[in-house]
Amino acid sequence: MVALRFNHIAPHFFSSDVARSKEFYEGVLGFSLDYSNGEPPSYIVMRRDDVYLHLSCPGPYGVPKNAGAAFVAVAGVESLWEQASAWPKCIADPLKDADYGGGVRFKAFAVQDPDGNLLRIGEPLPYR
Repeated sequence: MVALRFNHIAPHFFSSDVARSKEFYEGVLGFSLDYSNGEPPSYIVMRRDDVYLHLSCPGPYGVPKNAGAAFVAVAGVESLWEQASAWPKCIADPLKDADYGGGVRFKAFAVQDPDGNLLRIGEPLPYR
């Protein structure tokens, strides 16, 4: 019997313009297109390393009232910050040390895509 193991999580964000979202995640964070459905695309999957983001047009019920949010732990956050900070309009929170309590700390920043979805990105810091 195979032991149960979670492998990864892939947030699903809604987008009012999937092609524009694709350009955002490619340009700001260096993701690449992994899958696309439709022309123009109505559903895409973006990938960088082992992190996936699903982006789609709203369904028949429209766009959810609240934008999505996700946190991604990375190695080399300062390098990614340099890349993302070239796009100042998308920065929702600048790179800084963040203390989450209980000794859990990250060097982290956040970007917000054109539809308001928030992606917080951080690298673990040593426990205090």
